[in-house]
Amino acid sequence: MHHREDIEKTIKVESFFTFPYGGAMPSTTTSAQPFDADVAIVGFGPVGQALAALLGHAGHRVVAFERFDEIYRLPRAVHVDHEIMRMLQKLQVTDGLADDFVPFRDYHWFGADGEPLMTLQAPVPAASGWEPDYLFFQPILEHALDARARSASTVTVERGWAATGLTTDDDGAELVVSRVADPADTRTVRARWVVGADGANSFVREARHIPRRDLGFQERWLVVDVQPHDMDALDLPTACQWCDPERPTTHVQSGAGHRRWEFMLLADEEPSDFEDPEAAWALLAPWFTPADGTLTRHAVYEFRSMLADRMRDGRVLLVGDAAHLTPPFLGQGLCSGLRDALNVAWKLDLVLRGQAGETLLDTVDPERQPQNEWIIAFAVELGKVLCQLDPVQAAERDTMLRSVDAPPPIGLPPLEQGVVHRDSAGTPGTLAGTLAVQGRVAGPAGAGLLDDIVGDGFVLLSASGGPLAALDDGTRAWWEAIGGRSASLDGPVRDEDGRLTAWLAEHDVHAVLVRPDFYVFGSAATPADVPALLDDLREQLGVV
Repeated sequence: MHHREDIEKTIKVESFFTFPYGGAMPSTTTSAQPFDADVAIVGFGPVGQALAALLGHAGHRVVAFERFDEIYRLPRAVHVDHEIMRMLQKLQVTDGLADDFVPFRDYHWFGADGEPLMTLQAPVPAASGWEPDYLFFQPILEHALDARARSASTVTVERGWAATGLTTDDDGAELVVSRVADPADTRTVRARWVVGADGANSFVREARHIPRRDLGFQERWLVVDVQPHDMDALDLPTACQWCDPERPTTHVQSGAGHRRWEFMLLADEEPSDFEDPEAAWALLAPWFTPADGTLTRHAVYEFRSMLADRMRDGRVLLVGDAAHLTPPFLGQGLCSGLRDALNVAWKLDLVLRGQAGETLLDTVDPERQPQNEWIIAFAVELGKVLCQLDPVQAAERDTMLRSVDAPPPIGLPPLEQGVVHRDSAGTPGTLAGTLAVQGRVAGPAGAGLLDDIVGDGFVLLSASGGPLAALDDGTRAWWEAIGGRSASLDGPVRDEDGRLTAWLAEHDVHAVLVRPDFYVFGSAATPADVPALLDDLREQLGVV
């Protein structure tokens, strides 16, 4: 497990030099009363939208409440990685996003003198079958996710409503919502589960009295978004940081038609100093002028590093910014929230279908919290590198970083707890907890990425032979009941690019069992080991 002490030691010692990568309302209902929804989601930004789409298209009744009447028209998050692209592939929205999503591989950092300092990179080729990273314009993503969620007949979206009360009992939760335009207009919704996807100032988190830990970063930055007349006219890297002690600065492309700069506020500056657009234009002047395009937004934000003590509290779960806040220097804030949504979605799906016990949801914390904390801690340390304001120390930093080898590729730690197969020593077995590879395959219906050909959910993938050949009838019936799929790479599904065959061979395994969130549950060294692998999954899901 990545304990906090280990994270601090690794990042502060090794990575610095080498850069590895309202009040509750009393309930008057009883559990005998009917449920209005299986899941009530508070907050309908991209994380809530993705969760609603996943659960709705699995056939569950979902109601989502959002205080704003329409999708926010300006960008906030600008980055997703290959793992999230695979999730968007699962949600069937990637085709509609292709024109705006800009792939990139290099994240450039420049020193106090303006010269290259280091370049951070993700592994290539990326495990998930997509480019390692993409930059995008958030409203386009939100419209796609919103439409996908609403296309499920079991999803209802209520905009203009804010949560004002929340209580739970053994069987469900009671959520009170009020119309933002008329707070006296209230409704009560009873759901089996409530998920707080309501951002940094989460009502759900506060209503459940869930504290947060501050992980050590708090700085004010001016965020400036522009829409250039000619995107190709600016000779700038797609994503970069200027570690300038006079004013640390960020630049990223925000999809195909927008760009963003972020400027750190200095100690003697106040947010009010930057209310006038002319203040933003003055900071942009070295790169971008009014003749180059339009200023679409400028606002001061406080970058924080916070982690909720828990993501599950009885019948209530937290996802996204409600559960964690990450400084933006790794571009992982939204990615972390979408990982939360996918993790929660497949578990809630099984629980609601009676294919898993409710204790399965106890694994959300041990699976998501270590990764979220690792990401926050790494982003904090990158922030400390960037935000050095002392010229002498900045020069020393630059000299030291330029003297070391190039930083190795960035990669998240694997899952070490939760729903993973363990060996006889009690540690995760071969490949267990790692991100599964997706390659191109060909099947009877055509060729494409693995998930599109085989389908999503639990997937048992073998190098040869029928993956289910050694199963008894009872295990086969259970596998079908949870929506399990299987494929063998020697037919009728064929490995077109060789990635999957090479992956299995590299780790000397016959088969891998992949979870619905693309993490490996475990592997089987031989065909005879497959039944025990599935039996372990069945036991961990809490099926009697």
